[in-house]
Amino acid sequence: MRRLCTALVAISTMALAIASAQATTLRVGTQDDPDALDPALSGTYAGRFIFASLCDKLVDISPDLKIVPQLAESWEWAPDGKAITFTLRKNVTFHDGTAFDAAAVKFNIERMKTMPDSKRKAELAPVATVEALAADKVKFNLSEPFVPLLANLSDRAGMMVSPKAATEKAGEFAASPVCAGPYQFVERKSRDLIRVKKFPGYWNAGQIGYDEVVYYYVPDSTVRLSRVRAGDLDIAERIAPTDLKKVRDDANLALHSGQGLAVSHLMFNVGAGAKADTPLGKNATLRQAFELAIDRNVINRVAFNGEFLADNQMISPSSPFYSQANKAPARDVAKAKALIAAAGMTRVPVELTYENALADGRVAQIVQSMAGEAGFDVKLLPLETASAIERYLNGNFEAYIGNWSGRADPDPTLISFFSCTGSQNVNKYCNKDLDAILTEARGEADEAKRKALYAKATGIYLSALSSIPLYHPNWFFAGRKAVAGVEMYPDGLLRLNGLKPAN
Repeated sequence: MRRLCTALVAISTMALAIASAQATTLRVGTQDDPDALDPALSGTYAGRFIFASLCDKLVDISPDLKIVPQLAESWEWAPDGKAITFTLRKNVTFHDGTAFDAAAVKFNIERMKTMPDSKRKAELAPVATVEALAADKVKFNLSEPFVPLLANLSDRAGMMVSPKAATEKAGEFAASPVCAGPYQFVERKSRDLIRVKKFPGYWNAGQIGYDEVVYYYVPDSTVRLSRVRAGDLDIAERIAPTDLKKVRDDANLALHSGQGLAVSHLMFNVGAGAKADTPLGKNATLRQAFELAIDRNVINRVAFNGEFLADNQMISPSSPFYSQANKAPARDVAKAKALIAAAGMTRVPVELTYENALADGRVAQIVQSMAGEAGFDVKLLPLETASAIERYLNGNFEAYIGNWSGRADPDPTLISFFSCTGSQNVNKYCNKDLDAILTEARGEADEAKRKALYAKATGIYLSALSSIPLYHPNWFFAGRKAVAGVEMYPDGLLRLNGLKPAN
């Protein structure tokens, strides 16, 4: 009997060891440490990157920018465009075991519209009321036709959190989010890592190939790549274009790339507190001079080996709503100096804040050098990511290098940055005429007419230059070949459905 018990213990121990050995972890290197892990409060790409594992949305985008089902299986617009009814996926549960249904959708939309610090208010502004028609049917009633609604719901405005957890945790929800995605939250160590584990009750669990995912905060892109090459990470996002040859030459790595919707732009504080009380903050002519002092093509060649797209617009040329009529001006130092002189100045001071990452650091130094030739004294202020983002969100800067991952529809980008109440309008630019055009474009179903409205909007924001767009990055991820199923999307988010170990 004793021998039998010993044998059984040995077998059990071996079984546990085998199960442990078979457990799989995907290690991902990220450039930035996310802000609040609450879809209503989040304002960063890094947050969206993590949410791709935690929080499913009502709808998603496809690699070719089509709207596709996720938690909503289908939808139908009212003939007048002022209501939309969703049929929801059945048998979906949140990570706390509570049911996802129409009542949960109603709770989420109302929460995002009413939370004092919600950044989703502008994205959902035309949603007047939400009706739970049945457990699997929910109707959004709109105050006006709102064409971009589905595109907005493919991002954080459409992410569903547990009503029970959001109510019970209240202000602490972001510290331990509860959603309905493929992975559930385990832990977060500030400026170090975020760990999530596979949710066994996920509605599409068969497509989830790793038992857990650990996101490591590694701000330097060259270090991220080195850790992938060493096998310390399995995949790393936003590899610097200057390091792409190393990826291509390494037999153990795969380069995952794709055209993006993102934009990098130089934001000027024009109305947010004391930091707006500067020559560049108060004078659009000086901002035009600053644009003429820089050469976007030089930035692209020197900082990014020409792998990105130099451009002057917030919307990428890959969008059908890109304005062909608003070309980027060529560098003209003489004209820039003349505009500075016309403003009664010879040297113009400005403090440029940015996240202390390799790409932004290179751009900042190039901008400083070029602008200096025209008469701008650019003082560089590199900050650790969390500190930089805090200043950004509070409008505590004179100028800031902003990075926006883009959206499938122009509305979330242009409304966010240029609407008087936009969630990313941290520099407090406000133009009522532009607001009116953007509002009209929201309700215009005819694509040609909508494109003409966005061309007008582009002309206005390129004249005011509260932001100077610099370039559109393409997405470059480096992964071990042992990771299969990676598919690049224009929004640059790593979707985990379909990812699995290659062997």
